[in-house]
Amino acid sequence: MAGDELAVVRGFSSKASPLASELIKGDTRTAPPGLLATGSYVSPGKKVPLSRYYDRAFAKLEQEKLWKKVWQFACREEDIPAVGDRIPYTVGETSFMIVRTGASEFRAFYNACLHRGTRLCDGLSSGESVRCPFHAWEWNLDGSLKNIPSRWDFPQVKTSEYSLPEAKVGTWGGFIFINPDLNAAPLSASLGILAEHFKTFEPEQRFTAFHISKKVRANWKVVLEAFLESYHVVETHSDALSFTGDASTQYDIWDDGKGHISRLITPSAVPSPHLGDEASIANAVNATFQAFALAMPGVPVPTFDASSQLSGRAQVAEWRRQMMGVGLARDFSSVPDASMIDSIQYFMFPNFCPWYGEGLPLVYQFLPYGDDPNESVMNVRLTAPVPGGGAPRPPSAPIRHIGFDEAFNTAPEIGLLSIIFDQDMSNLPRIQAGLKAAEEGRAVTTLGRYQEQRIRHFHDVLSATLGL
Repeated sequence: MAGDELAVVRGFSSKASPLASELIKGDTRTAPPGLLATGSYVSPGKKVPLSRYYDRAFAKLEQEKLWKKVWQFACREEDIPAVGDRIPYTVGETSFMIVRTGASEFRAFYNACLHRGTRLCDGLSSGESVRCPFHAWEWNLDGSLKNIPSRWDFPQVKTSEYSLPEAKVGTWGGFIFINPDLNAAPLSASLGILAEHFKTFEPEQRFTAFHISKKVRANWKVVLEAFLESYHVVETHSDALSFTGDASTQYDIWDDGKGHISRLITPSAVPSPHLGDEASIANAVNATFQAFALAMPGVPVPTFDASSQLSGRAQVAEWRRQMMGVGLARDFSSVPDASMIDSIQYFMFPNFCPWYGEGLPLVYQFLPYGDDPNESVMNVRLTAPVPGGGAPRPPSAPIRHIGFDEAFNTAPEIGLLSIIFDQDMSNLPRIQAGLKAAEEGRAVTTLGRYQEQRIRHFHDVLSATLGL
């Protein structure tokens, strides 16, 4: 399309809100190499047909050529802490049972009884074996057949042939991944630069503080893409413009043909460039103090100190280092400012978004729901560092399920984030409806060259994976 050949403008800044890369270079502590790294991938920018988001044939193609062929995040290790613990992972109509079979050993079985297909695991559970609730067929934790009631009536069943079918399992940073393709390359290939970039963050030394599973009346790709850019902040989250550098966000993509990784870095404690050169830095800093303080009830909240030698960003970061250090009995003194306050979100194809740093330490996962391409599930976790000082590792928070017509504000444990998520949710059913209403000749996307490049890249990889 005309215009796609033009040079890419890599963000928009103001005197009050420099580009994210400039802010990070000026922080009080040197950022680790991963945070300073920049991606070099450039999407060819092909148009995306809107039917891709609602066509049942396309959803079926995804089920066969995507979800049955790629590494995908299933759960965290702390979700199933004891041997025998298991939890379901369901993607579309396919379901797996993730089981801890040893101290550091996990297996993933197809979640269906080999007798008459009953689902074997419907939620977090535990036991020394896996037993079907219908007729009590039973398997050992390694998937081998243990017992069949009335064994005499099944002479055709050979024990060696009736082990539960498995998917491949891989782990990284406390995350458990599965791949139904038994011939797939190791997980490490799909992780790309994640392992190196997250080395100093140590996601394995964190636990799930809250876990929300939200049903959404929109295709899983619509929901995913809403969280791959900060372009929507100016309208959807306009109340955050006073302290969020939305247009100065940095976007990067790394793609070596096996690992498909992208990232955004949205700076905090600076006003949006949309507010102009004269926007108040003091207001931005004070609003950021207030936002972080909501997670720490009773803690005195400072205000911007114009006489300090520290920048506003550095003042917020230093306050957070002190407060988190006291609260968790851990040392945050070497953590860079950006890692303490900015929103740093990575994406691993096809649906896994681990966030880096303490600014917004979330984990997103986006999944199709059943066989209807107009519905999906968004899973959201907040992780926190495991406390120091010899304190025991906190248990993983139970999953709170939120229905299609329920709001995130029904989950009080997530605080201010409920407002942000509900703002996002207000768009998604409207998008799904609008996709189908488009005039036939214009039923394609028009994506920004820079701010929406992660969406461009996602569809590049999706098309290649599906053989399109």
